[in-house]
Amino acid sequence: MSESTKLTLSEIKNMESPDRSMLTEKDYKHLNSVERTQAKLLIQQAQKAPNARNDLMNGNKNDTENTNVNESVNKDNNSNVNNKSTPSTDFGSLAKKLKKSSAAKRKPKFDETHSRDSVWIRNDLKKVLKDVCTEKGDKTRIINEALEDYFRKLASELDQ
Repeated sequence: MSESTKLTLSEIKNMESPDRSMLTEKDYKHLNSVERTQAKLLIQQAQKAPNARNDLMNGNKNDTENTNVNESVNKDNNSNVNNKSTPSTDFGSLAKKLKKSSAAKRKPKFDETHSRDSVWIRNDLKKVLKDVCTEKGDKTRIINEALEDYFRKLASELDQ
């Protein structure tokens, strides 16, 4: 699939493995979370399939013919040409495994990387800080950058 199209889960299930392996997240991003997880798993299975990998490696010369066949079959839902049943998969357990693996790779939460502290700031500096900070997180960013600069300067002075 060269262009991103909004495919349904049944359309993705009915696709041949090589075509399914070419799908991107844009093709199924609009689906609800359960269907999106199922589509992602189907695509991952297709990418691991040996014939899909070989087709990708060999450049699949019949790419345009395969796309046209699949598009015409997807438009005609009564056709049984491409209705190969996928092996029964327990999507619930696969979704749990996927969730566990993504939890280990998740971006740390703000309160896991930052700590709250109370400090005294001169009134003139506080007024300037308040005037400069227009968006959420500006004060934190400015103070952290100022502390980084201070510690870099201190380290360079110690190295000399």
